[in-house]
Amino acid sequence: MPGRVLFLESHHGVERLFTRGLRSGVRAVGKEPVVLFLRDEAGQPRPVEALRGEIAAAAPERIAFLMDTPLAWPGLWYDARLREIPKAALWYDDFYRCPATMAPEGVAIWKRWHEEARVAVFFHDGWWRGEWERHARFPALPTDLSADAAFVEGGMATEAEALYPELADHAVFLGTVPARAALEAKLASFPPPVVEWIAASTAAMEEAAWPFPAYALADAVAAALPPKRKLILDRWLATPSALALARYEIWRWGKRVARLRGLRALAQRVPVAVLSGHRTEVFAREEELRRELGTGVAFRETTDIPAARWPALFRAGALQVQWLDPQSIESGAPFRMFETAAAGVPLLTDGRPGYPALFAPEREMFYAADEAALADRAMLLMRDREALCETGRRAREAFLARHTWGERWRAIEAASDQLRART
Repeated sequence: MPGRVLFLESHHGVERLFTRGLRSGVRAVGKEPVVLFLRDEAGQPRPVEALRGEIAAAAPERIAFLMDTPLAWPGLWYDARLREIPKAALWYDDFYRCPATMAPEGVAIWKRWHEEARVAVFFHDGWWRGEWERHARFPALPTDLSADAAFVEGGMATEAEALYPELADHAVFLGTVPARAALEAKLASFPPPVVEWIAASTAAMEEAAWPFPAYALADAVAAALPPKRKLILDRWLATPSALALARYEIWRWGKRVARLRGLRALAQRVPVAVLSGHRTEVFAREEELRRELGTGVAFRETTDIPAARWPALFRAGALQVQWLDPQSIESGAPFRMFETAAAGVPLLTDGRPGYPALFAPEREMFYAADEAALADRAMLLMRDREALCETGRRAREAFLARHTWGERWRAIEAASDQLRART
């Protein structure tokens, strides 16, 4: 009978791309993934005793969860049947926006879990691993994302399979730009000192050298405030929940600024198309994008494209391009890097220090230092379709050899076991 890996999820009816991928990795290594929900169907927290009993009954060899999913049940692991089961907390985002983890009591819980209940913490960005060690006072381990099985099973990209054939001569950005109106509406709910701080931080992002560190810029803006205004701001940000709310808005504005800066530069050199879809995020649509980027930009909404057709989205256009969110600092490679590679599609991205180790520059993926270089490279690359296809082919080979969810899960298991052996 195959070993079981138990995935803890918070709410019924929500299947996140991260855990769906991880579960496929567990199956790829010959094990059985099972899911346990921490809340009932009405969204109410389930009693810790019931959860302990169900976890023990499942008899998993490992337990995995995203970010701080079980932190509201701090005593969950303190049962003789559960304490020694290896556990992996997987962060594919920053923790600055998680008030429960940022709070002193949250830090204490994490440290106890690590020392007493075999909880290993993983981050996909080296800078955030360092921040975690500074914050939680124990080390985090490296991991990376991968791509949904639909990309792997779809094989190499072909023009016939592409959606939107009318965009064949465009550089395509597949992603969202947060809508200004939604950001401003949320900003209006903050007190004036916070509004001023976020607005000044956003202005600093517009002017900063690429890639800009959004949180560090915001901290610098706060430090430069006049003493009285700084005191008022500090008082409002004193609680972890208030600080997390403000940082979330810094991140959203940073995401908008980063993506528009890249798209503006690109639109000056090559035809650009933006393919956007999201079930919960309010994103910029055609009218807003044309105001920001010019009337020549093409827009297609992709919210209703089923998962099985996602690879066809990446096959649209002559070249896929991306700009990273502000929380990707040293590595933090997003899904898009692995999805394009799995589909055999060439990608041009702004680089980070950890990326060449994932995909070889020029041979498997294209990198650019800033938005101007991104636009120049796109123009040159789109002139040689044959070379682009060859790069896409090599990217897929690299993905299949090194970056599947199965490889990710093997690495998570090995790192967890090595950490336990050392400690």
